[in-house]
Amino acid sequence: MAGPAPYDLWYDPNSVGGDLVVECWISHGPRAGNSSFDPQPGDVVRAGDDEDEPLQARVTRRETNRVWIQLHLLTAAESVA
Repeated sequence: MAGPAPYDLWYDPNSVGGDLVVECWISHGPRAGNSSFDPQPGDVVRAGDDEDEPLQARVTRRETNRVWIQLHLLTAAESVA
């Protein structure tokens, strides 16, 4: 039996805006088949790109299958804590 997905939503790092907001599609992520996955604005999720470590993100907007998240980049102080 496989363990949980390492992140909730897949994002393209080339499409991240200056405000760290990126559009994701639930159907393109590792939880596409999970009918109970229902991210709503304000929820905290994990986002990954299959190359770097997943990042924490906050859902800012949702339209059915499309979800906009704002990535949270760790500061130097947070990364050593």
